[in-house]
Amino acid sequence: MDGQLSELRQALVSGDIARSAALAKEVLAQGASPKAVLAEVGAAASAVGEKYEDGEYFLANLVRCGDSFKAVITAADPYLKAAGEGQESRSRVVLATVEGDIHDIGKNLVLTFLQGDGFVVEDMGVNVSALALVDKAVEVGANIIALSCLMSVTRDGVKKVCSELEARGLRDRFAVLVGGAATNERWAKQIGCDAWASSATEGTRVARTLVTIRAEA
Repeated sequence: MDGQLSELRQALVSGDIARSAALAKEVLAQGASPKAVLAEVGAAASAVGEKYEDGEYFLANLVRCGDSFKAVITAADPYLKAAGEGQESRSRVVLATVEGDIHDIGKNLVLTFLQGDGFVVEDMGVNVSALALVDKAVEVGANIIALSCLMSVTRDGVKKVCSELEARGLRDRFAVLVGGAATNERWAKQIGCDAWASSATEGTRVARTLVTIRAEA
């Protein structure tokens, strides 16, 4: 079984979608824990992120690896539900590209890597208002609101989310994470975000840190 799980990780890192799905179904049918399978996705996501940061992988590699992650997550989901380890017990993120911005490639990569790390992600798409984002975060009991902002002219969309949370007295209830080409760490702190990430892979690490910090508070 260990050998098959190792092979699964290799298939995930190489972006072999068909092989990843087939191996996941095989080891799950043989009795592997769905958590063990998802742990391989998480490990693969970390490895892929390192390859991207080192310049070995490019955007196309990330997209293909992301599809392999999704295939394995889909295969594992029925087993998680059967074991009573479904979405209710996992950290939840509301994710969107901010109002006025219709770019989705970066957001979609963040979605994939967060799911690979075990988060439940409510993907609201692009051009999403602050009102809708906060409503959704309240509705699903999110831990984090994650925002993508690719254009400087839409940065007010991030500010509006922080302002909406303040206005409703909810600012301490949700961590706000932002990233994208139009953002930087200094600006994110100035407008009241909890954290900033420079890439999809870093976003996952930062999200996990935010959840850990809040759990220990």
